[in-house]
Amino acid sequence: MSPLLFFPLYYQLLEAYHPSSYLPSTLTITNVEVIPTPKTTQVLGVSTTIPPLSPVGGDGKVVNLALIGDSMIDTLSENACMASFQKYFPTTKFNLLKYGYGSTNIESAAKRLTENTTYLDHSNSSVLSQDPDIILIESFAYNNFGNSQSGIDRQSRALQNLVDTIKKKSLNIKIVLAATIAPDSVTFGNGVKDVYYSALEKIDKSTTIKLYLQNLVNFAGKNNLPLADAFHPSLFGKDGLNELINPADNIHPSELGSELFCDTVAKTIFDNQLTN
Repeated sequence: MSPLLFFPLYYQLLEAYHPSSYLPSTLTITNVEVIPTPKTTQVLGVSTTIPPLSPVGGDGKVVNLALIGDSMIDTLSENACMASFQKYFPTTKFNLLKYGYGSTNIESAAKRLTENTTYLDHSNSSVLSQDPDIILIESFAYNNFGNSQSGIDRQSRALQNLVDTIKKKSLNIKIVLAATIAPDSVTFGNGVKDVYYSALEKIDKSTTIKLYLQNLVNFAGKNNLPLADAFHPSLFGKDGLNELINPADNIHPSELGSELFCDTVAKTIFDNQLTN
């Protein structure tokens, strides 16, 4: 049976426009535990309320998966992440350790790996102290260093530093790099309180974000690291597909955008046998 039969028509249309490998070959059930996160996040420096995540228990093998990023990780839908892992791992329990800190760049992630940190008055132990089996590093492309080669190089150096720090701790920890969904240069930032971008500013910011997303994709390829690429499947022409973006702020993933990202992560873990 074709794997497309398991997915909504909308996803089939996405696949027709952007042939990719993020659709799973089977539909299965798993149990996922999501660590609760604060009820607010930072959107371009402005606090925005989001639904809290509740824990979900289960039996079977346990995998600690740490997700490191900015608000693109913090605002991921709980239901989407749960459903995505349910498609691939019938006997595995995932503890999702979310270290998504809004309005932070990738250089700040190094501290999260090795030190206790605080985000929105919530104290978090260091990532490496949580005995993660897998660490996912998102691009931080939405909090970048500007449209310049020096900025792109900073992202690459920061990525290398994170990878080296993890490997120094343990060669048994699996590393996944992740590129989140693309922005829409027409609507970017619409709805964010006290933020008003001109049409040219929206184009400039969206173009820069895509450069950093692509740089992470390139880095993963050069360093032979597993890549969860939701960036390219999310494109419709040169812009991010609007239905994948939350209409409340036109930056973060919608429920469908979260589904695409989480599906991509789950399939990457499955295809690379990172739970073995």
